[in-house]
Amino acid sequence: MTQALPRPYLPSRLRDERRQFVRRARARIFRGRNHAAAVLAVAAVTVLGVVAFPSRDTLVVSESGARLYHTVFPGELAALPGLAQPNQRTRVFETAGLSGIGIQAPRSVTITVDGRDLSLMTTASTVGGALAEAGVALGPRDRVRLNGVVASPAAPLAGFRIADSSAAAAHSPAPVVTVERARRLVVYIDALRLEVQSPAATVEELIADLGLVVREADLVEPALATRLDAGMAVRLAPARTINVVLDGRPHALYTRAATAGEVLALLDLGDAQVIDLSHEPGDYLAAGATLVVATLRTAREEVAEPLPPPVLVEEDPALPKGQVRLTPGQPGEIRVVYEAIYRNGVLERREAVARTVTRSPVPARQVVGTLETGGSGNILASPEYTGPYRKKVTVWATWYNASHGPWSREHPAYGRTATGAIVDRGICAVDPDYIPLGTRFVVPGYGLCVAADVGGGIKGWKIDLGFPESAGPNPWRTGNVDIYILD
Repeated sequence: MTQALPRPYLPSRLRDERRQFVRRARARIFRGRNHAAAVLAVAAVTVLGVVAFPSRDTLVVSESGARLYHTVFPGELAALPGLAQPNQRTRVFETAGLSGIGIQAPRSVTITVDGRDLSLMTTASTVGGALAEAGVALGPRDRVRLNGVVASPAAPLAGFRIADSSAAAAHSPAPVVTVERARRLVVYIDALRLEVQSPAATVEELIADLGLVVREADLVEPALATRLDAGMAVRLAPARTINVVLDGRPHALYTRAATAGEVLALLDLGDAQVIDLSHEPGDYLAAGATLVVATLRTAREEVAEPLPPPVLVEEDPALPKGQVRLTPGQPGEIRVVYEAIYRNGVLERREAVARTVTRSPVPARQVVGTLETGGSGNILASPEYTGPYRKKVTVWATWYNASHGPWSREHPAYGRTATGAIVDRGICAVDPDYIPLGTRFVVPGYGLCVAADVGGGIKGWKIDLGFPESAGPNPWRTGNVDIYILD
């Protein structure tokens, strides 16, 4: 059996101090427990508040700019600045942790339709939305213009605008929407009748609205600038391309002429006589058809031509016999009027009908020596010539006749040389720097020759032997030959 130990005896003062210490210790313990419970309670309430009412960032775009607000309770969103204005539209978007609100202020729009002007305050962003708010219905062929430019109903009025209270918005012009009603019209294209609806104001706009192209020769009635009224008739007669071969030359003619005779009347034939026509005058010519026309045409042509100088022959008793001194003349000018006849574009005959000398030529002088001399020298004995000669030279010899010149047979200069002499046997072309004009020389196999002509290809020790046209196509064999200069 255990016996309890006897409590120690304490004085009364000590017993009072112990009881006070115990009370203070118990009070501290109680306060600590209450503080922890309070902290736990506040933490629990905070967690429940965050879960029940999560905070969000809200971006508000209004006339004052863009601002970001931090909200917790739903009531705070409606109280944000700028959301309680009348006659405005708000647009809201939601994402994780962020809300957005756009505030669109109403704008003034002028609508012109059926001759009336309507003023409208609207928050519509498109042309079609503004027309719907104004109660204007569009027909399938009606046309809409925004500020004078053709636009679709889906076109934006002027882009998105957040307010109209700023200074820039106050001065921006109000959009003008014009509705052009389609009208019933009748269009004739040749014999085809079409009933169309178009908002075009003029004939020209109607043609463009139909996707047609009008060229200069096309028929349009009434005129392109004529204003249209409902029920009007417009007539179009497009021209066609007709191929015309006139005197052998092809032409493309864009015309409304229907028959060969009508096309012929459009051609500028003047006094020409039609001698052949591929179609009868009354035949219809389809688009792309070819009309061949041959004519007989008489034309008068005036040309300026050189007039060769005449040759004056003189004798000089001081010049040894057989020598010739030639002084070139100067050509004149003559104007010749020709009458030419063309058959199907080809020259058939050409005759000179008038000649007028406009500048007289200067004659050439051919001086022949008559002085008898008894001197002796080199002697040539050949079938063509027997007698004295001054010098023997080796040259390159070619030949020519009157047809080799630049003139036609009808021309007065045909066959004339630079000195005025007619090309014939005994007339030769030389280079005057090597053989002076007027020099006589003997060409074996050809005979006596006088240097009386020049040529563009006759340079240096070259000569060109003249022949009549009757000598044939090959009277001389071109090559080197020894010539004997007499003078």
